[in-house]
Amino acid sequence: MVISSSHRVHLAAVRGLRGGTVPWWVLAAVAALSLAVASGLTAALAWDASRVGPAVRDVLAVARAGDPLPYYTGWVTGLGVVGWISAAAAGVCGGALTWRTGDRTTGRALVLGGVVSAAMGVDDLFMFHDGVLRERGVPELVTMGLLAAAALVWGLTHRRVLLRGDEAVLLVLAGAWFAHSLLVEELGGLLFHEEASKAAAILCWTAWFWVRAVRALRDLPALDDRD
Repeated sequence: MVISSSHRVHLAAVRGLRGGTVPWWVLAAVAALSLAVASGLTAALAWDASRVGPAVRDVLAVARAGDPLPYYTGWVTGLGVVGWISAAAAGVCGGALTWRTGDRTTGRALVLGGVVSAAMGVDDLFMFHDGVLRERGVPELVTMGLLAAAALVWGLTHRRVLLRGDEAVLLVLAGAWFAHSLLVEELGGLLFHEEASKAAAILCWTAWFWVRAVRALRDLPALDDRD
């Protein structure tokens, strides 16, 4: 089988993840970017909360409060939804292929993680926890608790897969950012703003899913370099 030069470049890039090794600069770049996102948003909100605040609030919440609706209202939330769904796509698609033709354990972990990510994204998009469900008598704490429990069960059940490889650093970072966001919501007054921490967490979460899915797909027989 003759492989074109473009295919060889693609295979070489994908095989850069061989053996669970992720280039250090990739991990460093994601970590630095997450810190920049958290710091930048926090600084912007501290500088002018009335002007920047709508960007990190849900459109419905701003409208209900009767506050002004600038064109950038909900932009940070929207980008977060993109991250959740992007991670879900990588997990479900990459995991499904791996489950059928490769490592079933890794494939199952990716698919189920993708489902959890999709649930988080749908909740953020439609604000179920702060809208529809709450108006029907379901406390926000219950909805968020169920989502958190699903993520925790997934993490504990598939911990060996999740902590395998250098990219596990990204998942640990995501967990740390999420924990910071929850602490800010409950206690307030910590280093970074709640929504800024959440944005950084979603960034690391999404990066982990894509790196892990690419590694899983790299191991599929169809990606073997045959001349």
